[in-house]
Amino acid sequence: MRATEEVRVASWRTAYRGIVPDDVLDALVVTPEKVTWLEVRYDANEVSPLVALDEGRVVGMAFHGPCRDEDRWGERELYAVYVLPSHWGTGAGQGLLDACRPVTSLWVLADNARARRFYERNGFRPESTKEITFGVPLVEVRYLLA
Repeated sequence: MRATEEVRVASWRTAYRGIVPDDVLDALVVTPEKVTWLEVRYDANEVSPLVALDEGRVVGMAFHGPCRDEDRWGERELYAVYVLPSHWGTGAGQGLLDACRPVTSLWVLADNARARRFYERNGFRPESTKEITFGVPLVEVRYLLA
């Protein structure tokens, strides 16, 4: 799990620069406590972790599991797809998303244009929004598979 957390942190620092405050992104670190918490959380909630490898090195990760939204109960939700910025455009993200199917919903930051284009190319359409706080107020968009 440490390798997947390293992918998440590296991806966030690049993908969310200009969306999430720099001090929040710069403070992200991989710690043993965080890795242990992730392992317990994902195992306990029937979440399926997947990784993308390049010559044996983890370069991407995805998590999917039961949908957390009450109106989508019984469906599968994509919780995360993160790929090292050095591997963007290589097909790693597409392979991870394909391996997660049949997910039918996901949440993405409204200002994350790159991710939104990726999900729209894969048949997802924006459906609703909610406000979250991550250093500053942000808007997330729920996408549903069309």
